[in-house]
Amino acid sequence: MSDAEKEAASGLDNVPQAMIRPDKRFGLIWLIPLVAALVGVGLAVKAITEAGPTIHIAFHTAEGLEAGKTKIRYKEVEIGRVESIRLGKDLSEVTVTAKMVKDIEDYLTENTRFWVVRARVAAGQVSGLSTLFSGAYIGMDPGQPGKPASTFVGLETPPAVTMDTPGGYFNLRAERLGSLDIGSPVYYRQIRVGQVVSYQMTEDGSAVDIRVFINDPHHDRIHKNTRFWDASGLNVSMGADGVKLNTESVLSLLIGGIAYETPTNLKPGEVADERHTFHLYASKDQIDDPQYTERHYVVAYFDEAVRGLKKHAPVEFSGIKVGEVVNIRLEFDQKNLQFRIPVLLAIEPDRIDVKGHMNGDGEAMIAKLIAKGLQAQLRTGSLLTGQMFVNLSMNPEASRTKVTHNGPFPVIPTVPGSTEEIAASLARFAGELEKVPVAQIGRDLSQSLKNINTLVGSEDLAEAIRGLRRSLDQISQFTAGLNQDTVPKIDQALAQLNRTLTEAERAMTAAEHLASGSGPLTYELQTLMKQLAKAAQAISVLADYLQRHPEALVFGKGDPQP
Repeated sequence: MSDAEKEAASGLDNVPQAMIRPDKRFGLIWLIPLVAALVGVGLAVKAITEAGPTIHIAFHTAEGLEAGKTKIRYKEVEIGRVESIRLGKDLSEVTVTAKMVKDIEDYLTENTRFWVVRARVAAGQVSGLSTLFSGAYIGMDPGQPGKPASTFVGLETPPAVTMDTPGGYFNLRAERLGSLDIGSPVYYRQIRVGQVVSYQMTEDGSAVDIRVFINDPHHDRIHKNTRFWDASGLNVSMGADGVKLNTESVLSLLIGGIAYETPTNLKPGEVADERHTFHLYASKDQIDDPQYTERHYVVAYFDEAVRGLKKHAPVEFSGIKVGEVVNIRLEFDQKNLQFRIPVLLAIEPDRIDVKGHMNGDGEAMIAKLIAKGLQAQLRTGSLLTGQMFVNLSMNPEASRTKVTHNGPFPVIPTVPGSTEEIAASLARFAGELEKVPVAQIGRDLSQSLKNINTLVGSEDLAEAIRGLRRSLDQISQFTAGLNQDTVPKIDQALAQLNRTLTEAERAMTAAEHLASGSGPLTYELQTLMKQLAKAAQAISVLADYLQRHPEALVFGKGDPQP
């Protein structure tokens, strides 16, 4: 360091140093960031405390949905917004993640339903037309209370009824769905009072369960004895008063429908609840048919054709229905190379009034009847349609054999049907007809006709006929003159009659050698015999008269002479 620098440094050391004292006063400038921080924390806390839950909804497609834009609405009030849309792992669905408002959290349960609201035309109704301009949105129905949930499966179609609709649900069971669908109307006295909300097949697949919703106040009029029937299509009936057409509405012709009523001839039963299941009849004509729960099954084997015999065809006894046909199959016996047709019959014993106490169950009684001669026969119910039914009858003369079984079902003996009986009779008649010597009869008939022609042209026959006519004329003349002749004339008449009879005898003798036949000759002979009979009767009357009035030989017939 140079001297000048050292001198300058020593001069600085002698300069007094300033003392720094900290200011204990608070600066107002620091209030601004502090307030900003507090506001930020408050907003964050508010955002956290007031933020709604995040939910995930699975749909088959994201058609019409957009992340950050699509809203979730309930009664046209926005309650959430879609945040993101992504594909599922197996690409079979899309998952929509949405942020909901805080107030709706308590209503997000396992029963909550979501669906995409779009413009739709279904079940005769048009909905969602506003989305054509505003875009699709997701609708929500809170449903019944349940456990909280955050993951949901979206509906592909809007629900027919939401939770806030007053009314009640009822269950129907049918053999088939027919033309019914979700949204199909339910009618009461041809007024629409409800609709179909869902349907599904039973666990065993034997029927279809249909759930309907009846609007308030009509749901309070549903009793346990109310009858529901399928009102789809057009019901056509023909009777003595003509043809009748019946339908609930034009809409039911297109999309199907259900109608119901409570029979007026019965006392109203208890009011039905949601646990009660009603039977859905196929038509209104069937609602008055009683339902029989007890059934006993038998099998009848038929060797003849069963065309015209259908499922549900009646089983009758003396013209009264006692059951119906349940199943028809074709069975082949490989050992004997034979075909048989087993028909399963359901006997409903409730249709029969049983007098006295029945020993044993119904199946045991049917087995006793089979052993006593119960048998089945196919019969034609309608010649126009060819429909057939099974007729049961008792035949005490039938051979009593031990009752056999096909699995759990007893086998009822069968006899040929009416058609088979007619065919068998015709076959027997044809067999007997073949035994008749038709050729020999034809030859004999031809020879007889030749003899008749010869006889008709014979001169002997013509002469015999002329002789018979002369004899008849003489007998008539004798009878006319008998009342006026005296005894000599009577003697002459008797002599003439003797000659006439002799001539007639010769004529008859000649006629005996001629062949008899039909036609004019037979008629002439019959006429001759009638006239001869009248002549003999006249002679008998004359002889009787002479016996009682011998004076007539002197005075003649008439008043006695004084």
